[in-house]
Amino acid sequence: MISIESNENSEAKDKPIEDEMLITDPATVPILFHEKKQMILKLLINEEMTIIDLKKETNMNPGTIKRHLEDLIEKNLVIQSRTAKSEHGIMMKYYRATANQFIIKILWPIKEES
Repeated sequence: MISIESNENSEAKDKPIEDEMLITDPATVPILFHEKKQMILKLLINEEMTIIDLKKETNMNPGTIKRHLEDLIEKNLVIQSRTAKSEHGIMMKYYRATANQFIIKILWPIKEES
């Protein structure tokens, strides 16, 4: 049993998931094509999950999952959606994707203005 204890990121919880997000930053592309990050992102598109939930689904080490989540959060692909206290009193952080689909559009080389 998990109950909502606090919500340090209330605007994230209330913000709807976008249908599509356009990716134009070339630095985000390697994140999207990283196999393990892709696995996590696909799971978080379907539902919000904790690191423990992700561990059960991916068989990855929680520390590794946390590092991947940090990268995904930094590129605005994932957000921490809420926190909740478990029946054992442990604060659980929930994560979700920021969009249902990510579209990559990159112009290269970038034309410099004269």
